[in-house]
Amino acid sequence: MSMDPFTIEAVVRQLRKLLPGAAVGKIHQPGPHDLILRLWTGRGNLRLLISAAPRASRIHLTTEVYPNPQAPPRFCQLLRSRLGRLLEIERVPGERIVRLVFADSENRFWTLVAELLGPRANLILLDPSGRIVDALLRVEGEGRTILPGKPYLPPEPLLRSDLQEGVPPIPADVPLRAWLLQTVTPMTELLAADIEAAVDAGEEAQEALEKLRRRYLNFDFSPCVGLWQEKSILSALTPEHLSLESLQTFADVSRAADAFYAEAGGEELFGGGKEALERIVRKGLQRLEKRLANIEAEESKARGFVRQRELGDLLLANIHRLRRGLAEVVLDDWYADPPVPVTVPLDPALSPQENAECYFRRHRKGKRGLEHIERRRGETLAESQWLEGVLLGLDEAEEEGEIEAIREELVAARLLQKRPGPPVRNRPALAETAVRQAITPGGYTLFWGRNNRSNDHVSRTLTRPDDLWFHAANMPGCHLVLRRKGEGGDVPEADVLFAAAIAAAHSRGKDAGKVEVMVAEGKWVRKPKGARPGLVTVEHYRTVVVRPQTISS
Repeated sequence: MSMDPFTIEAVVRQLRKLLPGAAVGKIHQPGPHDLILRLWTGRGNLRLLISAAPRASRIHLTTEVYPNPQAPPRFCQLLRSRLGRLLEIERVPGERIVRLVFADSENRFWTLVAELLGPRANLILLDPSGRIVDALLRVEGEGRTILPGKPYLPPEPLLRSDLQEGVPPIPADVPLRAWLLQTVTPMTELLAADIEAAVDAGEEAQEALEKLRRRYLNFDFSPCVGLWQEKSILSALTPEHLSLESLQTFADVSRAADAFYAEAGGEELFGGGKEALERIVRKGLQRLEKRLANIEAEESKARGFVRQRELGDLLLANIHRLRRGLAEVVLDDWYADPPVPVTVPLDPALSPQENAECYFRRHRKGKRGLEHIERRRGETLAESQWLEGVLLGLDEAEEEGEIEAIREELVAARLLQKRPGPPVRNRPALAETAVRQAITPGGYTLFWGRNNRSNDHVSRTLTRPDDLWFHAANMPGCHLVLRRKGEGGDVPEADVLFAAAIAAAHSRGKDAGKVEVMVAEGKWVRKPKGARPGLVTVEHYRTVVVRPQTISS
């Protein structure tokens, strides 16, 4: 999620207070799209992050530590030679473009233009005359040309009404949210939905938009991070009528942005080494843990739907005692043992039959909501189980190819962006190269995976219906298969325990004294349709308890 105009404006206003006159210390380029400027303000060092990442273009102060390449890239070297002291910071009105003006040691002025435009994001350095010195991403072809020596031409301006200039009249009978997003700047999907919710609650649309404008003009920012419609959201303004899951509020917008992009994997957008991938996976697990807690809270509220049906039944059973105009009625509640009087609220404007139907409607709505909650819980638990497997795979990874397989798995799950550059050709299948092999004392061949993808390969490709399949019970672990010999027959228990001990050694319980391991025939191991790599269901199995044992494979 790239930074929206509201948040960019909030950051710019924060930076104007802290950074004018700051001396540029170090400049680093930790990733292909990211810059870190270390600035001395006279009171201490601050680190300014500017990113042109297509899915995470942004600007904010950061406390995160980013690994840097041994040699600074071309654009980073250029900035080091030009930028001495930060003089001005401004946002181009109505746009997601920030201009930072610097002076060098000879008091010449250089402008760093941060075009935070999502897929079209770029960082461009201009000389004192306004010509392009260079850009992070050089562009040549149709449309704008961004090359050294060319005059800088800004993107075509958005033809929208700027909130700083006033609130445009809202036409009648238009889809409000779509109109706001197409007509007003700055505006976000979340805040447009919040205005729509205000109107649904009885507020006039024009007044709701004017209220948002006043918050904007008065710098009444309330930065927050949360979940909305199953998506992580960063907003400079906390919505007033919508509720966000896992809501966190922050003292300043840079702290909110730092937390949001770190949790979203922004610290290593393309992945880094093993440690960087582990950080991304752990933050993903923390996010799922918070989501699960919210699901539990929603479930406790939704459980009341059964009571709505009971009250509807009581009304129908006593409908001869009811009449239009009653605000409530006291009935005997035969669902209690023994029955007790219960006061049932009514809508005086409705008939007795309509009041009963209201309770049945709430029951049906609550039942559907509970079904949705159960589905979300299952999806969340499955995703958490998958990420636990990814984490174990990273722990087991010893070779660069195994780490690369996990990185590709995270890219496929959209937790990372694909690294730029041409694809690697003639590379062996990573799932197959990560499979390990050994022989039991009885001469049976064992295969097991080292990550989710190789586990998938073991269970789906290498496991035959009569083979024995092993997995540590109730914890992340490798998929291990014992290949039966051609003549069939029972596998000696000593070989079963040997295989189980290896499966235990390549699980989250590897440091435990004893581990319970599932043993199933291959025909009972199935992968659900659409499931993540490494996730299977096992219909019939037995368990053995073994001490984890590693061997040279």
